[in-house]
Amino acid sequence: MREQGYGRFVMTTSAAGIYGNFGQANYSACKLALHGLSQTIAIEGASKGIKSNTIAPLAASRMMGSVMDENAMAMLNPQLVSPLVAFLCHESCDSSGGLFEVGAGWISKVQWERSEGAYFDPKGFSIDDVESSFDKIENFSNSTNPKNTGSSMKALAANPMLPKRDA
Repeated sequence: MREQGYGRFVMTTSAAGIYGNFGQANYSACKLALHGLSQTIAIEGASKGIKSNTIAPLAASRMMGSVMDENAMAMLNPQLVSPLVAFLCHESCDSSGGLFEVGAGWISKVQWERSEGAYFDPKGFSIDDVESSFDKIENFSNSTNPKNTGSSMKALAANPMLPKRDA
C-alpha cells in the first residue's frame, strides 16, 4: 500500500465494543481495540494515501439469531451494510479514522464527546476535591469532540493552576 500510495482498511467492531454489553467483557474489549487500531492506521497512513475506518454493523448472523425473531432478522440483511463498506473503500471517500454504525438501512457516524472537565492543583488534590467537582466533571453542556491525542495535551496544558512557563 505504501509503495502504490493508496490503500483502504475497514475494521469491524460492534455495538458491544462501543457501548459495552452484559456478559461480553472479552468480546467488547477486543472489538473496540479494532477501532483503536483503525485510528492509528489512519494517522500513520495519512501521508501515504492510506485510509482506515471502522464499522459497527447490526446484521443478521447466527449469533443474532439466538436473540432475535425471524422478522427482525429479515430487516437486518447483511447486504444493507455492503454499500457503506464499498464507499469507505472507494477512491472518492475522504473519511479516515471514522466510526460508523450501520444496519437495517441506517448509517450514522459516531464520535467521542468530552465534558469541559474540572481543573485541580497539579501539586496535589484530594478525593474530596474530586467529589465536590464531580458534577462539573460529568457536565456535557460545554462539551467538545476531541479528534486526536494532541487534544488531551492541550486540555492538560490549559490548567490555570500550572506554573507559567517563560516563552
